[in-house]
Amino acid sequence: MTKYSFSLSSDLYLRDPLSSDKGKDLLRHGAPLILEMGLEAFTARKLAEASNITEATVYKYFANKQKLLQYYFQLYWTWLEQQIKVFTAVEDDPKQKLLKAVRLLSDMPSVAADPGLVSKEVLRQLVVMEGVKAFHHAQVDADNALKLYAPYKSVAALIANMIVKVDPNQPYPYSLATTLLEMSHSLEFYRDHLPSLTDFPRDQDPAKLTAFLVHFINRFITN
Repeated sequence: MTKYSFSLSSDLYLRDPLSSDKGKDLLRHGAPLILEMGLEAFTARKLAEASNITEATVYKYFANKQKLLQYYFQLYWTWLEQQIKVFTAVEDDPKQKLLKAVRLLSDMPSVAADPGLVSKEVLRQLVVMEGVKAFHHAQVDADNALKLYAPYKSVAALIANMIVKVDPNQPYPYSLATTLLEMSHSLEFYRDHLPSLTDFPRDQDPAKLTAFLVHFINRFITN
């Protein structure tokens, strides 16, 4: 399967993990390990054991586990933006382009290329489960100044621009785009863990979440 090449912010790491086999092993094992135990229980020592490297080696690449999580966070949104651009490129009608982009927020196409060392499924699950911790913390403003959330903002801007092309008079395109991004991930979390907060519990068709997002955007845009 085709894999994309990404250039992520150097402020995320001390040494580029893609520059060596040990760094790649670290990335390969880190995402599923954080997903399995949660960021709070995850440690550099456990990652070192899983990757068959020393704990000191882990710290040569990432200063702390927060930066590692942000690395995956940035990778996910960079990958998702490329997917949206690729799969909507064939659409000439602005509304159909927007609706296809909205569907991609919750329904990853089976032919989509993986983002690299971590499968798109694991990366998606990691962002759904732990992604909010990448920016809900006391250092968010400092991290924002370093542009660590640029890929996330870029996806929001991409969706917002699509909304404006469909509805030029839409007064809140960025707020609407951000709401769509947040709902596509938070509602997936609720569906799988707190289903009574949604209208699509786990035993129903997962496409219902996608249908809700399409219904939501259709209610807010005027063609």
